Amino acid sequence: MLDNKIEKALNDQINAELGASYKYLAMSAYFEDMNLTGFASWMLKQHDEERMHALKLFHYVHARNARVELDAVEKPESNFKTPKDAFIKALDLEKQNTASIYELYTLATQIGDYATQSHLKWFLDEQVEEERLLEEARALMEIAGDDRSALLLLNEKFGGRVSAPAEKKL
Repeated sequence: MLDNKIEKALNDQINAELGASYKYLAMSAYFEDMNLTGFASWMLKQHDEERMHALKLFHYVHARNARVELDAVEKPESNFKTPKDAFIKALDLEKQNTASIYELYTLATQIGDYATQSHLKWFLDEQVEEERLLEEARALMEIAGDDRSALLLLNEKFGGRVSAPAEKKL
């Protein structure tokens, strides 16, 4: 059985992951509206990953005989100044998510919940990769600047992203 504080924190993280998933879906729609289907596809893969992260935690909470409590998902921002702005917001989103997972891991450590610490190790490693990908995307957008040809090349490059392999329940 999970400690009440950990159970609440895990539920908060599940809801944060679902919120992030929804935000990435809105970013994908933004890029679709601009006919930048490569960026749209990339953001859709981010949406799928965040949803998978939520489900990974969802199954973990249930495996520990605890209860999942879902909150309403806030309406995401759907208009961005530029494609670069959308990627900057995505990077900010990942940094917030990383901070949240760090707090969750710290709580599990303080409480001495070794199973949750072990489960969260995957998320800690995943966030390093998430931030790296988005930092690279932001840097490439910075280099492209206002050059539409460069933006179209990046759109094509981002459209070639392969999804991560599907994760098991736990």
